[in-house]
Amino acid sequence: MFSRRFDMGVKVGGAVAGTVALCVFLIGYFGVRNDVADVGYRPQQPVPFSHKVHAGYTQISCQYCHAGVEVSGHSPVPSVQTCMNCHTVVRNESPKLKLVRDNYEKGTPIEWVRIHKVPDYAHFNHSRHIRAQIDCKSCHGPVEEMGVVSQYKSLSMGWCLDCHRNPEQRIVGARPISGIFTGMKIDQKNMMDSTFLYKPLRAAQIAAVQPVVVPSYGFGQSPVPAQQVHGIPQPKQAGVGPENCSSCHY
Repeated sequence: MFSRRFDMGVKVGGAVAGTVALCVFLIGYFGVRNDVADVGYRPQQPVPFSHKVHAGYTQISCQYCHAGVEVSGHSPVPSVQTCMNCHTVVRNESPKLKLVRDNYEKGTPIEWVRIHKVPDYAHFNHSRHIRAQIDCKSCHGPVEEMGVVSQYKSLSMGWCLDCHRNPEQRIVGARPISGIFTGMKIDQKNMMDSTFLYKPLRAAQIAAVQPVVVPSYGFGQSPVPAQQVHGIPQPKQAGVGPENCSSCHY
């Protein structure tokens, strides 16, 4: 009934139309919706927790709640026990903390909604960056000023590579509020144990990086002296990060 040329045109036109429709859908889904991975993403949490009050006003360091971030590949969320360390006394009858008290009595965790997340095919190691004296603010922004935390950076591959290539322009050095390990011990006398007392850095120390091979292909090495610190992996200095695919995709 129809010519072979007409039939082929219908098939090709249908394939092109389907491809265009798929591209429009993907762009709309991943490019417009900010609940996928976008700057400004700010979900409603089960408990109205204010980082501005806790980290800003009361000066509770980040590492008190997100404990172990300097030795863990992932930044842990605070347990209910961590919350109740203070709130068994502080505002222990506040209706805003009812869910915290209930979960503490039941022994169940609070289901916080995750905000910052890289794709599953990308690997990000928190401890490696923390031990390089990179402050939380570098990626998460001024959290101590946020009443409600929102995503501050895009966390895209291009954003990561910009920091790896130009760390001196983008890295915020370890600050006291973060409470993260910097590897610089405070020399204090008459202290029972000064092993875990450290001096925060105001600005990141960028290590001199020499290419391992030429061209470098993103591989570099830094002459960083070893520091022996009990119980904590060897600290390092921030430097030009790797650009090879296998560093983040494996």
